[in-house]
Amino acid sequence: MKRFLTLIFIAVSISAYTQKFNISGKLYNNSDPSEYLIGANIVYGAGQGTVTDLDGLYKLELSPGKYTIRFSYVGFDPLTKEINLTKNITLDIGLEPVSIGEVVVVADVARSRETPVAFTTITPAVLQENLAAQDIPMLLNSTPGVYATQEGGGDGDAEVTIRGFSSRNVGVLLDGVPVNDMENGHVYWSNWFGLDAVTRSIQVQRGLGASKLALPSVGGTINILTKGMDSKKGGSVSQEVGSDGYLRSTFGYNSGPLNNGWGISVAGSYKRGNGWVDQTWSKGFFYYLKIDKKLGNHLISLSGYGAPQSHGQRAYQLPIAVYDSAYAENLGIRLAYDSEMSGADSLMVTQNRSRADEGINRGLRYNQHWGYLARTLDDPNASSEPLNERVNKYHKPQITLKDFWSISDKLYMSNIAYMSIGRGGGIREKNTTSPNSEGLKNFQSIYNRNIGSGTINNTYSDNLHAASNHLRILKNEHMWYGLLSTLNYRPTNQINLSGGIDLRSYKGIHYEAVYDLLGADYVAPDNTDYSTIDWSAANPLASTMLKEGGINNYNYDGLVRWGGIFFQTEYKYNRISSFINITGALSSYKEINYMYGIDPTIKNKENGWHQYPGITAKGGLNYNFTSRMNAFVNLGYLSKAPRFNNVFDYDNALWRDINNEYVKAIEGGYSYSSPTFSANLNVYYTVWENKPVESGSKVSVEVQPGEFEDQTVNINGMDALHKGIELDFVYKINSKLELQGLASIGDWRWNSEDTARIVDDYGNISATVYFNAIGVHVGNSAQTQFSGEFRYEPIKNLYIKPRFTYFGRYFAEFDPLSLDVPRDSWKIPGYGLMDLNTGYRFKLENHKSIQLRFNILNVINTTYIATAQNNDTYNGTALNGFDARSASVFMGLGRRYNLSIQYLF
Repeated sequence: MKRFLTLIFIAVSISAYTQKFNISGKLYNNSDPSEYLIGANIVYGAGQGTVTDLDGLYKLELSPGKYTIRFSYVGFDPLTKEINLTKNITLDIGLEPVSIGEVVVVADVARSRETPVAFTTITPAVLQENLAAQDIPMLLNSTPGVYATQEGGGDGDAEVTIRGFSSRNVGVLLDGVPVNDMENGHVYWSNWFGLDAVTRSIQVQRGLGASKLALPSVGGTINILTKGMDSKKGGSVSQEVGSDGYLRSTFGYNSGPLNNGWGISVAGSYKRGNGWVDQTWSKGFFYYLKIDKKLGNHLISLSGYGAPQSHGQRAYQLPIAVYDSAYAENLGIRLAYDSEMSGADSLMVTQNRSRADEGINRGLRYNQHWGYLARTLDDPNASSEPLNERVNKYHKPQITLKDFWSISDKLYMSNIAYMSIGRGGGIREKNTTSPNSEGLKNFQSIYNRNIGSGTINNTYSDNLHAASNHLRILKNEHMWYGLLSTLNYRPTNQINLSGGIDLRSYKGIHYEAVYDLLGADYVAPDNTDYSTIDWSAANPLASTMLKEGGINNYNYDGLVRWGGIFFQTEYKYNRISSFINITGALSSYKEINYMYGIDPTIKNKENGWHQYPGITAKGGLNYNFTSRMNAFVNLGYLSKAPRFNNVFDYDNALWRDINNEYVKAIEGGYSYSSPTFSANLNVYYTVWENKPVESGSKVSVEVQPGEFEDQTVNINGMDALHKGIELDFVYKINSKLELQGLASIGDWRWNSEDTARIVDDYGNISATVYFNAIGVHVGNSAQTQFSGEFRYEPIKNLYIKPRFTYFGRYFAEFDPLSLDVPRDSWKIPGYGLMDLNTGYRFKLENHKSIQLRFNILNVINTTYIATAQNNDTYNGTALNGFDARSASVFMGLGRRYNLSIQYLF
């Protein structure tokens, strides 16, 4: 019996000794997780190991024990892992490109378990699977605290808010270069069509963020990084077809690192479409070229890209009933007069109908800015063409020269010189006319008047026709030069010091020009100073006649000079990582008005340089409790100089009471990560003092006894409090099914009351304005957001991704200065959208493949309000309410689809 037990013990011992466990996973590019590393080395002993396959997968079968495993791949920093093997382990490894230091220094990319900020990184794979012919910001709705809409529905007109802060308070970086407009802070996404073809990653940092630069990052920062020589060699050609006539052709190629130290990335794209909203057609090109060269210890990069485009727009919001009367009635808006209606209701009906020219129920695609025109007089056989009087035409090429210099293994430096040239503007009617009974612009009537014999003005000419109305283009051009220089020093493995300068010179060129005379020969100029006219001359005004291209109404340059200096120290030791950042900037503004002497209302040709300093101080600390859990906290203070448009008005006069804006913020976060489940929880508290009104405020000021004039003022003392909680998670249910979700609940309110005192040039109080907005919700963004997405792969290379997103507690935009007692704006009905994304990849030989994708947006065709404005003066409403009746809105876009085929090589 003892001998038998001994034999059993020996057999069990041998079995335990010979038992094997697996270590398996995939290797990928950590800066682009969709790029798998093929043929990477995984070594656990001398001459012992394996390599990854065509999908970046590897597998090791080893006996129990402790191992030191080294993962390496050409062009990437190797990584070593200590593993105690007691069971099967799944281990996915992301390797950093060897030039990732350049990315971190230049573009301020946040790192998991290291950088103490809340962020979400969107990979090229997600970008390609989910974008579906939308503007890039629409993809960011999968990020907590982000609300992006298509606004009026025009291609490239998307707007994005983060944590309730508008786009002018969200910093955007493109390969480390700031692209927010230097005068108003906005980002116009139509200028960046096609970037998805060359994007390596998009990172959304919420809050003050990790950027070293003095950016307007109150709500957050969007970092877009493009591909370069550190990306995988290969290319693609794709064709997309979508609803409403959408077509797009795209190609791209990246050489990877070549043997002689060169690298080339090139891409191009062309698109056109009719638009979901009536006459919001679009046509655009995109081009991109980046040339990299390793030269000794230098990496030199020259890049150029741009997207010349034109697209129709729907500019102004309208009353709800104009789009859908049944939807309006469900919101309590009464649309038919009866004997039971009160005087207020009757007034509402009159105003609503007058604003829409008696038109209701025009449809969700309705656009009030277009009509038909045949450019001939009284010819019944002439064919009419549609004409939209709201068109955006723009081209903003940007050229960047970058030098990344590894001076030593501890010291490196980057220098970026860039130039941006903006050309174009927006087309619109000179004199706004009302739609006809069909809801269209009557351009034919204007044309007939312009070309008819009754329009000859003998003061100007004996035989030329003056325009009764015409189309103008509002030019908004610029020349922008900048230099970013950063020095990075790492004296030890624990300490990293960096600092540098941020210099910018910007010239905004603004004027109105005659675009289309609609049959006429000329137009009489606005704002003519008739006291300077020689009336004794023959045809004394003939020399002032304006033809197409002639400048009219306004003509001025906005000059901005920006000088910034920044310093950042980072400390990392064991489980702790932290940073402290201090940034100072001096903004200098000047306006030159070329209408001085022509328009008597212009008081100055030049108003001199006006300088406003600003400062940012922020810091944070991250602590890794275990290999799976970490927490962070950050805080910051921002003294933000006013933007150019809050310093000068259109008459080249200084605004009154110009003060800095002040932002104080604190944020905390907790993260958990494992192979099957990862989650991030964030809380934030942001106080914004002296928050300016977007379009400024007009106050009637007594300039002489009994004589009043409107002056543009900054109402200081308008404070807001933004606080909230955010959660996002990923749960890998099994090898085929993954669940992603997020929840964001904000509480954003105005937090002040005050009596603003307007002071004249002599220090005397010339006017007062009282407001009380304490506790009133901030408008213009959804304060509640929930989202969930399944990614299911029933078979290899086939994915199905249904996604549902809900937005709620969205209060209509309004002017808080209109409140003398606290009163909430209208709360827009909450809504949910379902999208469906699916695709299949056909593998070909030699690492080639074909990718098919099909996307349906708003699958169930939900009717919803995307944005709203209470008491919108653009629509001439006299209602002073805070409900659905007094709101003008943009309705959201209905169901759309997109089909694409892509060949990857």
